[in-house]
Amino acid sequence: MDTTDYPSLPNLTQLHVRLAANSRRVEAIVDSQLHGIERLFEASTSGDWQTVAETSRYLAELGPEEIGVDVVRHARQVYQELSRRSSGTKPPKHLPHLLDACRTVRIGRRS
Repeated sequence: MDTTDYPSLPNLTQLHVRLAANSRRVEAIVDSQLHGIERLFEASTSGDWQTVAETSRYLAELGPEEIGVDVVRHARQVYQELSRRSSGTKPPKHLPHLLDACRTVRIGRRS
């Protein structure tokens, strides 16, 4: 094809390749966040507070723009609560708020 009449056509291919690569990177980030949320749900149901603490720390370290302000805030609270106490069988008091925030993110990402 003669591109002299349409000099921007070769650029379109490069832009398409870059867009596809960026799309794959964003999907990987979202998948890893959703994996963390799933892990949190599983650990909280089984009462594995060590995994809840680790997952809360992971979620708390994400940027609010990546996962949401509510998730980050509640994850920090849960992590701090679990870090301060010795082992126990009682769920952290902020855990329901974190789980609700995570549900909201999970539902929003599926749409």
